[in-house]
Formats: sequence, structure tokens, C-alpha cells
Amino acid sequence: MARLIRLLLIAQPLDAGVPRHVLDIVDELDAQVFNVTVACPPQSVLWEQLVGREEVRLYPFTRHREPHASDVAWLLKLLPLVRRSDVIHAHSSKAAWLARASALFAGRRSSCVVTPHAWSFWALSGWRRRTVEALERVAAHACAAIVVVARHEQHEGLRLRIGRAEQYRLIPNGIDLRRWTGDRSPDPNLVLMVGRLVPQKRPELAVHALALARRQRPAMRLAIAGGGPLEHPLRVLTAALGVDEAVVLLGPRHDVPDLLARASIVLVTSTYEGCSLVILEAMAAGVPVVAVRIGGIDEVVEDGVTGLLCNARPEDIAAALVLLFDHPAMAQRLGDEARRRAWQRHGRHDMALALAALYESLVPADRRRVAPDPRTAV
Repeated sequence: MARLIRLLLIAQPLDAGVPRHVLDIVDELDAQVFNVTVACPPQSVLWEQLVGREEVRLYPFTRHREPHASDVAWLLKLLPLVRRSDVIHAHSSKAAWLARASALFAGRRSSCVVTPHAWSFWALSGWRRRTVEALERVAAHACAAIVVVARHEQHEGLRLRIGRAEQYRLIPNGIDLRRWTGDRSPDPNLVLMVGRLVPQKRPELAVHALALARRQRPAMRLAIAGGGPLEHPLRVLTAALGVDEAVVLLGPRHDVPDLLARASIVLVTSTYEGCSLVILEAMAAGVPVVAVRIGGIDEVVEDGVTGLLCNARPEDIAAALVLLFDHPAMAQRLGDEARRRAWQRHGRHDMALALAALYESLVPADRRRVAPDPRTAV
């Protein structure tokens, strides 16, 4: 006989890391243990990947990242799903707010799990930041567990008195390592950046760094895969710096493995990260990473061992890029060690096992559904 735990996964972002993370969870969980329902926007990558899969029930969810007049209606739509579920796991800020409110109204706080995927208030300042921090302190009472993907995320939450220490579970991101087994044929002058064109990712910092690096390595180029509101300002900036022919804005791409196979370096200039999937993917593919030293990233990239970390100054980033281009043996060594560590520590199977153990710990035995094991059915 197989235990069936009714799991509700809720995710709001339309693209980038969160949908891929949730898809990895769905793909790895044991279908003989978990009966999975996913609530996400029909416009999202996650919906696109899951539609038509018989083993997953799909329900629409809001596409609005910011607070919206429709949020109350979506909360009410979540209520019956929450009541029917043994475990509710919300991914990202918007999903977490509505899931915790629904769990509170449904009397299901002990079944609710949230993963911030980096605290939303990191993108704010002043009174807005203080307000969201205060709201997070209140909302933490409406869930059983807070899953963080980096120690830095946990330390910040506890420092701000968001939840209790026993609520936190550190479960770093994992990826489908099989996607990164292809042969590499790197372009010796190509730097790759993968991410949305939004303030968090600071693509303008990458462009400034490239302009400086090209003074020593004129052939160096930067390709940026991702779309977003900063696309036009970036085009203006590249023209102003005289590097418009050296910076290629690729737009959103679904062939990241192929892009990584051609890149000599992956550049990450974010203001904050949890456990960056882009970095894990670059490591798994054996591509050395140059990244700004911030919490979360420095837990994955070991400076001088699996990549190079630097301060958020264009001069420092440019120096790191030039160093790796001038010393290909060093770049090879960093890439090889990065690949070894990624394959040792960051497979999605281990991530899913840790999540499954958490889910099972939240479900009392008398609330588990039992169904015949199809392998023994007559």
C-alpha cells in the first residue's frame, strides 16, 4: 500500500528561477507518495511545462508580482485548495503572502511551508522595507516552516525576528545535472550573463565592467540572455560607452545549456541572491564564474577555487574578467572544480528528498490517504 500525501505547490513568477525550481520538485517527487496540485499563472513557464501532465492537477493563480486589487479574490480561490491539501508549499513572496493568509483562514497553519527565494524586502529601502519586514514578522506565525536556500537568508530572517529558529529549514537549490553533460566549445572572448533585465541583476554594472575590460582585451564580448524593463536603458548605455557592438542582448532564451557550452566565463552582478540557479548551472557545465561577493553567492562560489568573487565596482569586475582571460589554465582549473562540486552537492534529487522528508513530517498519520500500489494491483 502506498501513502498519498496531497501536496499543493503555489508559485507566482512567470519565468526565471522559481518556475524551474518548482518544476524540478514536481519531476523528482515520488508519485507513489505525493498527489501533486500546482497553482501558478497560466502565462508562466511552469504552466506551459505542466499542462497536459496527467499526474499533476493545475489551477490558475495570479500573475501580478506586486500587490493588486485582485489579491483578495485569489485568496478566496486558494481556500478550497488549501483545505483539501495535506501540505501547502508556496514559492516566492506573492505566493507566500496569499498562501499564509489562506492557511490562517482555513486553520491550516501547521501544514503551510514557504520558500522566499530571497527576501522580497531586499529589493526595497526606507519605510517600504521596514513595513515589509514588519509584515513578514507577523506572517511567520501563519506557517509551520520557512525553507531557505542559503544560510545568509536564514541569518537575515532571524536577525530581523522573522519566525523562530526551529521554523527554518536550510535546503539549497538543486538542478537537473543531466542537462549539463554536453561537450564545451567555448569562445575564448565570450562572457555570458543569464538573468532578467531588472535592477536586482544590475546588468548595467556588467556593461560598465566590460567597457573597462576591453581596454586590455579589445576582443572581449558580453552576451546577456534575459528580458525585462532595463532593455532600452541598457541599449542607451552600451551606445554611450561605445560597446554596443560588443554587447549582445539575446532576450529570453530556452537554450541555456548551448549558451553555456560556448561561454568562457559566466558573470553575475546581482545585488542579492539566495542560491543562484544560474551559478549552479554554470558550475555543472564547468564554466568558471565571476561574481560580486554577496550573501548567498559566497556560499556556492569559493573564491579562487570554483570561481572569482569581487567587490561591486566595475574596476574590480573587469580585473577579474581579464585575469581569467589572460590565464586560461586557471580558468580551466576553476571550471573543473566547480563542475565536481556541483555534481557532488547540487543535484535536484537530494533537494527533493529533503523537501519530501519535511512534507512527511508535517502530515499526521491519521490524515494520510492510502491507495493500492499499482505494482501489486491485479
